[in-house]
Amino acid sequence: MSAEKTAPAKGGKSGMIVWVLLALVAAGSGGALPWVLGSSHHKEPDPAPKKRELAASKQVALPFGDLVVNLGDERLNRYLRVKLLIAVEEADSTEMTDLVNKQKAFLKNWLFGYLSDHSSQEVSRKIGVNRIRREIRDQFNVMLFPKGEEKIVDILFDEFVVQ
Repeated sequence: MSAEKTAPAKGGKSGMIVWVLLALVAAGSGGALPWVLGSSHHKEPDPAPKKRELAASKQVALPFGDLVVNLGDERLNRYLRVKLLIAVEEADSTEMTDLVNKQKAFLKNWLFGYLSDHSSQEVSRKIGVNRIRREIRDQFNVMLFPKGEEKIVDILFDEFVVQ
């Protein structure tokens, strides 16, 4: 007697085709499931509330004043002249006007130091200007509201000149 063992026959191409078809059916049914159940289980958010929020949220720009600062270049012959506006919610405008006027000397003092640390290259591109606006906004909020409120929405430049 010969003890030859035969290997079990593999499915070959037909086995692979079955697995591919099974995967396609599973993927197709998984992709179609949200459409089938969509009307009863999934609803798109109503875009109308966003429009109402934007309409209810009106901002005003409060004047802060002008600043002229020598930039931190080696030759010290460049300067930056800015005119700032502080964007706040309309409901907070009276309170913010009083608070900014009371604290203006401290805010300007910080702003002089902050802006004079920048070089003319740092303040001459959009990305640098936007970073400066964001950092001024964040620091003003910290200085005016030490408990963590953020009533200053944005800092706007009415004038921004590097010479």
